[in-house]
Amino acid sequence: MSFLIASVKKDLARWARDRAAMLIWLGIPFLIGGMITSMMDGGGAGPTATLLITDEDHSFVSGFVAGAYGQEQMADLFLVEQVSAEEGKRRIDDGEASGHLTIPEGFQDALLNETPVTLTLKTNPAQTILPGIIEDVTEVLLDLGFYAQRLFGPEIEAIQGAIEEDGASDAFTAGISVDIQNKFETIGAKLDPLILELEIVEPPPEEPQPDYALLFLPGIILMAVLFSSGSLAADYWVERDKGTLRRLVSAPGALAGFVTGKAVAAAIVMGTVVTVTLVVGFAYHGVAWSKFVPSLLWVTLGGVGLFAWFSALQMLFPNGRVANIVTTVLLFPLMMAGGSFFPFAALPEWIANIGRLAPNGFIVDRMGVELTSATAWAIDAKSWLTAFAITASGLVLSALRLKTGFARR
Repeated sequence: MSFLIASVKKDLARWARDRAAMLIWLGIPFLIGGMITSMMDGGGAGPTATLLITDEDHSFVSGFVAGAYGQEQMADLFLVEQVSAEEGKRRIDDGEASGHLTIPEGFQDALLNETPVTLTLKTNPAQTILPGIIEDVTEVLLDLGFYAQRLFGPEIEAIQGAIEEDGASDAFTAGISVDIQNKFETIGAKLDPLILELEIVEPPPEEPQPDYALLFLPGIILMAVLFSSGSLAADYWVERDKGTLRRLVSAPGALAGFVTGKAVAAAIVMGTVVTVTLVVGFAYHGVAWSKFVPSLLWVTLGGVGLFAWFSALQMLFPNGRVANIVTTVLLFPLMMAGGSFFPFAALPEWIANIGRLAPNGFIVDRMGVELTSATAWAIDAKSWLTAFAITASGLVLSALRLKTGFARR
């Protein structure tokens, strides 16, 4: 036990001097995670089209058309600005808007008299989707205007005449309201009873969906764990080059304490890294703090397992330089397959199933269950036993590699 404690202290003292490595292990995941989270959280509002409108008619109908773009749901889609013809031309030519609509003088008279009239819509060629939306909405509004003129042409003309005079009196307002109501009742009588019946079926209530950005958190944390475990595993080559391992294998009973001591020291270092990332992730996403301890223990255990297997892998190569290159090259496929760049929920099921077979993918998948469950300690006992078995087998394999020749090279 004293040798084990000494081994842990020795590794922690050596690794603590390399603060730059700790910053790199934390910095890269924080940078990538911050970018992904910003994109996820900023993507819910949808695109907004800037529409410039030049109303040269200044009539009741032209004002209705211009105001329709800012009503209800369309207000979330369009940012409408009233501009002069010169300003609108300049801004659309400079690419500062998605479209510029010009309502010509005489638009209302032409609509009421059913004479041809042309509205000019100039769109931004640098954009593809938003100008098309403006065109579609404008065509729908003009179709609505056509049918409104057929139904309420006299009433619209009377309202415009009252506006141009001294204003609408209470008697005029009441009379025009009655006329419009009578037309609605006449139309309703012709449509009653309806030939078609519409049965509205209420869909079953959907289960609340987790925060999509939260699904990235397990993979981001495992990214930090992969970087740290791969770098810590390379310490076996440092110990070998300094001659520590040659003296170690000749001391009876010291090998198990040495390997275990390195695992404990690695657990402390990675536990620190995981704690920092979890605190930030839990605070940002509002995850229940009751899930903090099981998440910390789960990821730290998985990190020690990754450290053990990376250590055994590094001992297969002729020198530390080749071992480090192979480990670094291996990290990125593991991160890609194991959910660090794309959460399993966003992938086709067959690809997600393959990713869960990766060691880090297994840890990411179970941690996702913990974070999105209703209660804490949601990871099942079988998964915990599997993680312990992976870690123990990796440590045993590392000890065997030390004993069978790596330390004596």
